Amino acid sequence: MIKTVEIKNLKVADHLSEGTLAFTASVWVNGKKVGDAKNSGRGGMTDVDLWERKGEQVRRNNELHDELAEYVRQFTWEFGQHRVDTYIDELVEKEDMRQVLKKACRGKTLLRTPDRTYEEGEYDVIPRKFTKELGEGIRTKYGKDVFILNETV
Repeated sequence: MIKTVEIKNLKVADHLSEGTLAFTASVWVNGKKVGDAKNSGRGGMTDVDLWERKGEQVRRNNELHDELAEYVRQFTWEFGQHRVDTYIDELVEKEDMRQVLKKACRGKTLLRTPDRTYEEGEYDVIPRKFTKELGEGIRTKYGKDVFILNETV
């Protein structure tokens, strides 16, 4: 029974993207690596290869693919129920965004105060590396409802 599906080891190749995200990633189910996913970035579907090891042999795991296909049907997107490839694409997009935001937080602190309205992707910037102590100081100044992006990525 599938409880969790995750993407790890995401490598994005922006220079190859021509309409969709070009990437490679590992697919993990219930905390175990079970395959790989890749997309060439040219508008085609994501290839999801699931496999299993039996001793020294590695073979395609069609049973797990069928189980995963059934699992992802419970999730929807703008075009209806997910398929395995579209669900993996969604996980990849979320992880890619997390990595971009994490990079944006390097060496500085990004926040939103409750007294302001922000555009999407807009943050106030403190040009200091985020620390627990800095976060406490920010909350003392702006209150407990301040949003500090560094704490979420």
